[in-house]
Amino acid sequence: MQTRRKSLKSIWKVLLGSAAPVLLLVLVALPLRVLAEGTAKKENDFREKHYFYKAFNTRDPFQSLVEGEFEENEYELVDIYSVKLVGILTGGMEKFAMLEDKNGYGYIIKTGDPIRHGSIVSIGEQTLVARLTMFGQTNSVTLRLEGREGKGE
Repeated sequence: MQTRRKSLKSIWKVLLGSAAPVLLLVLVALPLRVLAEGTAKKENDFREKHYFYKAFNTRDPFQSLVEGEFEENEYELVDIYSVKLVGILTGGMEKFAMLEDKNGYGYIIKTGDPIRHGSIVSIGEQTLVARLTMFGQTNSVTLRLEGREGKGE
């Protein structure tokens, strides 16, 4: 009888020894499965939700920020009578004149550029010559560098 008890004890030990990891696995896997089902449910909930843009009292996001009627007018032409010659720039074969108006606004022009009532005829070392036509009469206007007696001074 004692041998039988020993054999029963050993059988129970084997069964419990092999069943314990299985029980542990079931106890750990069950909450993980429930957790996984919960996240899958949330993903399906996300796909089932419908979103609407509430545009009441808001501007259209695709509407242009710049609206209105604009006139494509060219830059304002320089009035040769209201500017003074402040410098001559040389760029290769071409010369540029630097002009400044009474407000301190600067202009850079070259030979052939249009001005109010005419155009620039030539730019020399110290002068600018413009041809103006007003009321059917053509006049030449010459502007000279002010305050300079020679180059580089």
